[in-house]
Parts: sequence; C-alpha cells; structure tokens
Amino acid sequence: MQPTNPMVLVFALIAIVRLRRSVEAAAVDVFLPVLLLVPSVFSLHIPHLPSLSCVDAVLLPIGIAALISRSQRWQFKRADLWVVLFVLASCYTDYINIGLVNALYNLPSLICDSLCAYFIGKLLIEQSGLRERFAQRLVFLLAIVSFFSIGEFVGRKNIFLMLARRFFRSNMYWMDQIRGGFMRVKGPFAGAEQAGIVFFLGLLISLWLWFVNRSRQDVDEKKYLGIRRSTLWVVSISLGLYMTLSRGPWLGAAAGFLVARIGLVKNRRRAIIAALVLCVLGGIAANTKANQYAQLNPDDTAGNESQSSAYYRTQLDRVYKSVAERGGLFGWSAAAYPRDPAYDSIDNEYLLLWVTQGKVGLWLFILIALEGGIAIALAIYGSRQSVDSCFYYCLGGTLGGLILVLTTVYLTSQGFVLFFLFIGWSQSLREQYEGVQAAPERLNSRFAFRRVLA
Repeated sequence: MQPTNPMVLVFALIAIVRLRRSVEAAAVDVFLPVLLLVPSVFSLHIPHLPSLSCVDAVLLPIGIAALISRSQRWQFKRADLWVVLFVLASCYTDYINIGLVNALYNLPSLICDSLCAYFIGKLLIEQSGLRERFAQRLVFLLAIVSFFSIGEFVGRKNIFLMLARRFFRSNMYWMDQIRGGFMRVKGPFAGAEQAGIVFFLGLLISLWLWFVNRSRQDVDEKKYLGIRRSTLWVVSISLGLYMTLSRGPWLGAAAGFLVARIGLVKNRRRAIIAALVLCVLGGIAANTKANQYAQLNPDDTAGNESQSSAYYRTQLDRVYKSVAERGGLFGWSAAAYPRDPAYDSIDNEYLLLWVTQGKVGLWLFILIALEGGIAIALAIYGSRQSVDSCFYYCLGGTLGGLILVLTTVYLTSQGFVLFFLFIGWSQSLREQYEGVQAAPERLNSRFAFRRVLA
C-alpha cells in the first residue's frame, strides 16, 4: 500500500482559495499548472477510501464550482448524455465484474477526470471570453515542460520526478525507456506515449496563438532574442514532442496539422483538397505497412525495436478480439480482464475499451468523439471571422489527430482529462473576434451562489 501523501490536499486547498476570486481564475491558475506540471502518479492513499491524485484534487472543487455557479450557461447537448452514460456504464462494468465496493472506489476518479473536466471545458472558457488566456497558459506550461525535459532526453534526469519526490513520500513512477541512445521524454506525464499526446495537442493550440498574433495590426508581440513569443512556443512544444520519440503521437500531430493548416492559410479550398489527398495516401501506406508487419514472425523482428513495436501492435487484435467478444456488452473491467502475459499492454484505446468496457463503452466513447467533431464542423460552417475559424480548425486537428493516435496507444491520465476538456470546449464554441480582439471577462468576480428573493 502506498503511503499517504498529504501534499495532494494542499493542491485542493489552493484551488478552493482561488475559487474565492473566480472559478475561471482557478481553472487557469491552479488546474492547468497542476495538470501539466505535477506528476500524476503521486496520489493520496487513505485506507478504505478512494485514492485521490493531484489532478483529481483540483478538478473536483473547480468542476463542482463551475457546474453550480455557471449553471445558467448550460445548454443541453447530446454529448452531455453520452459523457454521463459513459461514466455510468464504466461504473456498472466494475460492479458486475469486481463488486460494488470496488466500483464505488473507482468512481470518484472517473467522475473527476471525465465529468469535471467536461464541465470546465463547456462552462468556463468560451462564455467567459477566456479562450485566448486559457490557450496561452496551456502552451506556456507545455513550453516549460519541454525546456526542462532536455535534461531528461540527454542526461536521463527527470527534474519533475526529482522535485516531486521531495514532497511526496513515494518512489512510484512510470518506467524509463531508451530509444536510439536517448531517454524517451515523459516529464510529469504518464509515460512517453502520453507525453507525446499532450505535446501534440498543445502544439496545435500553439499554432492558433501564432496565427492570432500575426493577425493583429495594433499590438506588438513580445520578442525574446529577436524571436516572437508565439514562435518560441511552437518550436519549444515541437521539440518536446520530438523528444518523446513516440511515433504514434508524431503521426497524430502530422494528421492534425493537415486539418489545422486549413485555418492557417488563405486558400482554404486548396488546403482541404491537399489534406484529403495526403490523408488518403497516408492511410493506404499505413495499412500496407501494417499488413507487412502482421505477416512477420517474432524472430524476424528480434533486435529491431521499431519493427518489434510495430509487430506487437498488429498482433493485439488477434490476441484480444476473442476476449472482447466473450466480455459481452459491458466488458470485463480494467481490473479483471484476462491478460496474455506476452501482450500485457493493450496499446490501442478502442480495443482496450472493447475489452474492458464492452461494446457499450466503446460506442459511447466513439459517440462522444463524433459529437465533438460535429460541433466543430458546425462552428466552422457558421464562422465569419478568420481568427475564430482558425481556432476551430486547430481544435478539430487536435480531435482528429487524437482519434488516429488512439489506434496505437491507450489513453490515460493527463491525456484522458484533456480529451474530455476539449470535448466540453467543442460544445460551447462561439465567435469571439470581430475585427479586433473581444475584451475578455474580468477574472475578479467572486465565486458565490446567486441570492434570489422569492
């Protein structure tokens, strides 16, 4: 059993104190730094109670505050229903496989990472005129992670782990991986693949900020060493993505960029055609390569880490398809599904969902992603401002790239939270730029219940 880490409660206290200023300020100043800088593996463990990670500790009060204080902004969307059903279905899967106590034990973390993240994305960002500030804080923090991860990449010293261990009495952490003589960067994230996912999501958001700063004629952007700040953010996050040495997120970033690029150029019709052509050609090439690897023998890939990894992923469907089918509508649960020792990690989110949560969990997840895509497409269709439509394309690139990446890796920790945050964000998109930047709502209104005299 892991020792109790009271530092987790400190983050919750900071979030609650920040809520006295406003729930939006707590989301920007507490939630994002904890999500992107604090290693998620450290949790509060109290006997007989659910564990609480640092991210959960801030998501819970901020998510509840967003739902209560900004409930007047709520407009029902189909995605709301799918997200709630996804949580309930996951809980029911645990109940029928590992019992009621264990199901209730896992439920708080799931509610925080999915529902609370969804509430923050849907209720706090667009309606408060907070889009640009939220995006700036997100990419700035990722640029910091990238910069300090150079030491991990070259010197194999993870500064986030070293600092966190001074405050958390635990030696747990995701295993290190060497590739090509370099350490695969994971920073504060749950492994190199998850770090790659977070970096590529941030990269596409940073491209929008780059576009915004070049669209302004009346404001001079800050420069460092003669280089625009937004350019430094793009370069820094790109470096972080590269240092993860994660081919799946690289592929997702490339596909997402093709979508985001449509909003970055003037001739969007030509960019759409180019994106479609390249995606089709890339899909054909990837399918051909996968079939080639599937026909190899394990001995053929011995000594070649790249081929061995690709072969491993091509065999997952063969190994776990029958397991998934035996799981029925609701699956086996993540804690109880039959594992093949040779293929312990299911590096495919869709297959993993099918195995652990059955067809119900898989299709609910797909419906959630589709609702995000539909909302973004409708926002693009109705957009009249280039800065707004560029953001919609970049957000669409994050979702499209992630859908592709998840065929090669499972989704957990910070990546899981960002997925539901971005889905919630997509459900509340609205025009914020009309010729000049719209003035954002001040972040000094206190969080309080509305007083109503009946």
